[in-house]
Amino acid sequence: MSGRLAAPPRRRDDPEARRRDDPELRRQTHGTLDGDALAGIEPDLVVDALRTFCPEPVIRTQNRIRSLRPGEVLLLLADDAGVEVDIPAWCLSTGNEFLGLLKGEEAYRVFVRRA
Repeated sequence: MSGRLAAPPRRRDDPEARRRDDPELRRQTHGTLDGDALAGIEPDLVVDALRTFCPEPVIRTQNRIRSLRPGEVLLLLADDAGVEVDIPAWCLSTGNEFLGLLKGEEAYRVFVRRA
């Protein structure tokens, strides 16, 4: 025996386990497309939020996505790491689809489809 205590078994009604195992929640927070699919997207609109900080990337996304028709894709360029959490949360609250993000050396490329 290694001297380590075994973790208690997970209960079926464990809310943390439900959140982690919920495929719909995972899709909404991690995006609906993988990196290869994202790399092939030609966005309908590019929004530059480089050198800005929260909440500016979300505000620019919100203001500019209004000019798109449903189904069109917005690409947000940002270097604020907060977009990893803020944009999926914004999409969840507005009904827009968070497609995913690509992390580059100097910027994030965040893809959102207008609902």
